[in-house]
Amino acid sequence: MIRALPRLVLRPGVYGVGMALLLGACGSDVKTAAPTTPTPNPPTPTANFSVTSSGVVNGTLPTTYTCDGESKSPPFAWAGAPANTVEYALLMSTVPTVGATKYSWVLYGIPATVTSIATGTAAGTVGQADDGAGTNYAPPCSQGPGLKQYTIQVFALSAAGRVTSTPLQTTGAALLDAIRSITLATATLSVNVNRTQAMINCGYVRASVTPWRAATGVEVTCDSTYAAIASTGIQSRHVMMRGIRATNQQVPIPQNFTGSNAWRIPPTPVVSATKTSALDGPIGIAVNGVPIFNPCKQGGCSGPGGGDTKVLGELDDCNGHAGRADDYHYHAAPTCLMSEQGAAYWDTHPVGWALDGYAIFGYRNPDGTTATRDAGCGGNTVTHANAPAGYAYHVTDVSPYVLSCFHGNPSPDLAGQSAKFSPLRPPGTPMPSTNMTLETSATALAIGGTSTLRWENANRRYQIRYTRTAAACWTFEFQTDGVITGTSAYCRAR
Repeated sequence: MIRALPRLVLRPGVYGVGMALLLGACGSDVKTAAPTTPTPNPPTPTANFSVTSSGVVNGTLPTTYTCDGESKSPPFAWAGAPANTVEYALLMSTVPTVGATKYSWVLYGIPATVTSIATGTAAGTVGQADDGAGTNYAPPCSQGPGLKQYTIQVFALSAAGRVTSTPLQTTGAALLDAIRSITLATATLSVNVNRTQAMINCGYVRASVTPWRAATGVEVTCDSTYAAIASTGIQSRHVMMRGIRATNQQVPIPQNFTGSNAWRIPPTPVVSATKTSALDGPIGIAVNGVPIFNPCKQGGCSGPGGGDTKVLGELDDCNGHAGRADDYHYHAAPTCLMSEQGAAYWDTHPVGWALDGYAIFGYRNPDGTTATRDAGCGGNTVTHANAPAGYAYHVTDVSPYVLSCFHGNPSPDLAGQSAKFSPLRPPGTPMPSTNMTLETSATALAIGGTSTLRWENANRRYQIRYTRTAAACWTFEFQTDGVITGTSAYCRAR
């Protein structure tokens, strides 16, 4: 397929490639050859013109400038350009194993007075990068592991204003065509990017939470050992606590699952010879940052109803509730979260991540068929996109709902889960509930905001109003039939 090039206007008197393009644009009878994919301009020999980067370490681009880090553009500086330089352009490119040159950064119209670009900034006009980045920096993000080389070129130009196409039309290839005949000298810097399988897998975790970052603040950071999911363990995009009919008078408040207290997910799962049972507490994290627990009440699946929170009516309409640490979590398929996307979305995108590093998907396989669940831990070995290879869990409406054991070696957070929670107040008086509702929002959960939990029991109306007074402190007001029965203030220990 012939790709139309943006219209490039050249000043009179400029010949060569530019004149050929100008002639090709005039007169419908003029025949032009099919455009080929330009390659980066070879460096024009010059003794002094050079480009450097303080961000490059031993010839390697650190992770912070890639999709596995902060996706910030690197810093660059150049010097020694010819005296008659009027303007600069900059291209960052790579040649994939298969395919044409790809451009990560396209800058043009850089004034001659500018000789450096700081981290995370640009200069001049930003053109169209590849990989869907638009007019932005496209951080290196290779699909497979291994060493890749990127080339940074700074072009010293003898004229200005040669590109008249829009930034969206100005690709790396189009920019090269526009400046080829006015390039005085080219400074080149080559850097390596080494993406490991762990980085790729961690990228899956990061990508999975992206649709919920703005609303919930969930974030993912990666290192060589873990993908760390940081969140407040709470959300405001779906209702909480509505529909509970059993004993639960706890309230959901934001938790401090951040920094060293974030949930650690192994980015490269390792199959465990001895499977670890999932009998109590958190087994994973949903993509909105809310923990996922096993089906059981605190203390395990024993007692009336087998200790199954869903069977006992202790879960809300979204299969979650507030626990004894005043934390919100799911005990079964997070159906309200899943309703925020089309059903087919969860066939190929994780609902959450188990603490052993394997992904948790929806009810179906990637091809849309009902997911099979093995007799072991509740997953299968079907190949899933956007997740580590080898194994994946699927939610179901039959207990244990998510997984019964860990197919891989779990994160240390499984054993150390209790240290992550900081209870706010002693539990309220347990009682069966009807018509339970919670009035809350992102604003209500902020400092100065008030949330209200209401329920009924034996024809009496109960209410807890709680107001956030500081980062880790709340005041509580308890009512029965509209009469205040007590007030108290509590702060989280951490």
